[in-house]
Amino acid sequence: MSYTTTISILFAGGITLADKEITGLVDAIGTPAMFEMMAEEATELSYACLKFARYLRGENLVHGKTKEEMLANVHEEMADVYVTLRELRKVTEYIDNVKICDTMDEKRKRMARRLGLKEDSFIF
Repeated sequence: MSYTTTISILFAGGITLADKEITGLVDAIGTPAMFEMMAEEATELSYACLKFARYLRGENLVHGKTKEEMLANVHEEMADVYVTLRELRKVTEYIDNVKICDTMDEKRKRMARRLGLKEDSFIF
């Protein structure tokens, strides 16, 4: 999805932009900040998943959080990661989308082999 908008003031990631033409989040905050945002969002998703896994096992429970609240947090962090990944994939100076797809295919096949399944048993 590509979009262009003119903004008068935008505060994003600690950066204030005034009257700048932007075509996406990367243009708004810059490439280094986009990589930092990806790392932050991935970390937040990791923590949310770890907390929910502990809930599912009944181990070391997160006090004060309901199942629904923890799942809502997982969903929110997953959405953040998806949005950030979509934006980061636009940084073709550094990100090779063909390589990403090829690597995903290899990982899918390897996972299927490890589980004793046919390589085409599932797709990502």
